[in-house]
Amino acid sequence: MSTLVVADPRGVYLAGLGWVLRKAGHDVVAECNNAIDVLLHVERHRPDIAIVGLDVTDPRTAGLSSRLRASNNTLGIIFIVQPNGGLGIKEIQALDVDGLLLEGISHRYLLECVSAVASGRKWIDNKILQHLLMPEPQHQPMSRLTGRETEIADLVSRGLRNKIIAQRLNVSEGTVKMHLHHVYEKLRLGSRAELAWVAHGKDTERLGPGRNGLL
Repeated sequence: MSTLVVADPRGVYLAGLGWVLRKAGHDVVAECNNAIDVLLHVERHRPDIAIVGLDVTDPRTAGLSSRLRASNNTLGIIFIVQPNGGLGIKEIQALDVDGLLLEGISHRYLLECVSAVASGRKWIDNKILQHLLMPEPQHQPMSRLTGRETEIADLVSRGLRNKIIAQRLNVSEGTVKMHLHHVYEKLRLGSRAELAWVAHGKDTERLGPGRNGLL
């Protein structure tokens, strides 16, 4: 289990986060409601992970990730963002976090994100992933993924192999490969690594034409 510092300006929401994490066996060593306290507690307690539910558009929150990493370079950082926060690829890159959740996330997804970040992986909320991978039709109509393609892209970006994805979705491994092939074609990607980069905020325009045989 992990040690965590949790931050959110809303007392009730903060208490709820702490309760869920402790019930799952994690050690919440500090709860705070502003960016300054987050930094102080990370320096004091040296936790494995910091979960930050602060307003990412607040100037006082700007650069928080870099300051946290400067005080603890092994720290995993998870941000909880507003549903209408207007986060795009550039904004997500600027956050420089390991996990990204939408406010109102289920308990299961919160714990799944914590587990992934604790093991050194990136994790992003599926709804944010859909926003990134399914742009408005009038902008890039040929890049729109189907629901199943988005679901498989999400699971691949979290590090799951085709066999595990097939078992989870109750489909054949060949079906997973077929959908993944379509994802690569639509997004002009060539590998699972590139798909993970896109899912976590990288720019597909810089990746070049896809090499769709790498499933």
